[in-house]
Amino acid sequence: MKLDSGATILFQGDSITDFGRNDTPDGLGTGYVPMIRALLAVKSKEHKFNILNRGIGGDRTVELLARWKADCLDLKPELLSIMIGVNDVWRLRGEWNGQKFVAFEEYCANYRSLLDQAKAAGIKHFVLMSPSAIEDNKDAELLQHLDQRAEFVKALAKEYKAIYVPIREEQKRVMALYPEVKWTADGCHPNPAGHALFAQVWLNTVKL
Repeated sequence: MKLDSGATILFQGDSITDFGRNDTPDGLGTGYVPMIRALLAVKSKEHKFNILNRGIGGDRTVELLARWKADCLDLKPELLSIMIGVNDVWRLRGEWNGQKFVAFEEYCANYRSLLDQAKAAGIKHFVLMSPSAIEDNKDAELLQHLDQRAEFVKALAKEYKAIYVPIREEQKRVMALYPEVKWTADGCHPNPAGHALFAQVWLNTVKL
């Protein structure tokens, strides 16, 4: 993918993307988003991109869709990166702030609406990150739902000519390869090692 210097790259999602963005001066948080910016700066002295983070903790596709105009379309990014889906499934463990589990069919419809609106608004480049993994092999139902959604996002990327970033797959691989390494803070949210993995997989796949 080739972007001109100064192009806007927008990262969208839930708390994993958010990761304290309102508590940092640059509004990027302390997760994989600022890591990607730093690694891009190291890689190229000629290209400087305008990196934006609009992730919000707790969001499902439902909440993301409700704020899509202000937090995506109006920002007019050249490249839009989305990672959403964990909370749609996580609500199986109980409601949170009135939020309930989002069925697969609704998840698919919501995601398509996000992309269709973005395309109609003139956004040309898309990166779709699979929903992240959880370190809880005992919760087979939850894992099955997440695997189903990851497969859908992969197929959706092909359909919309987007780049698919296999976050979930790479997490599962490194968790099995290095079980002694702590990759998440609570079984879901990545710690620094987990965010570093996200950043590296994103950059290796997108190849700016």
